[in-house]
Amino acid sequence: MKQELHYEFINSQTGNVIAYLSLSADMDEKQRKEQLEKKRAERAIDNKLFIELIYWQEKDHRIQ
Repeated sequence: MKQELHYEFINSQTGNVIAYLSLSADMDEKQRKEQLEKKRAERAIDNKLFIELIYWQEKDHRIQ
């Protein structure tokens, strides 16, 4: 079974999760960041939010 990393995108104003994304663990860091930034921009557009209001974190690994 292919290993995946799971991410959630959060609206920092509300604390609500607005999207999830799973990426291959084999993906290099540059590709992973590009995919995360692309999804972040899509969520900002779809939710009519400033991109700075959305952040991502690994699912079940809270940012401190």
